[in-house]
Amino acid sequence: MKKIIVMLAVLFAVGFKQATAQRVTFYYYPSSNVYYNVSTHDYEYYDPGTTTWVTVQKLPATITFTKAPRYTVYYNGTDVWKDNDIHKKKYKATKTVAKKTTKKSNKS
Repeated sequence: MKKIIVMLAVLFAVGFKQATAQRVTFYYYPSSNVYYNVSTHDYEYYDPGTTTWVTVQKLPATITFTKAPRYTVYYNGTDVWKDNDIHKKKYKATKTVAKKTTKKSNKS
């Protein structure tokens, strides 16, 4: 009987640990400071009007993606935005700079 109780306790502890430590995959777009949850297909972005992070399936028209890279971010849980300061520093948004071209004159 003691063995059964010990085994159940061990199984419960292992199961509880796995249930609480689910690793979720997100794509982080630093140019827009937006996360995309790969499993739920939801976007998360910071709304300065409400000063909160918002979860939506379709981003508002005011948020656009550039051709800047996206990064895969793993987080234990769904509140990935809690590490946003770390992600902003680690994956700094690159600014696109237009190259200016000049014509060379063939005057001699």
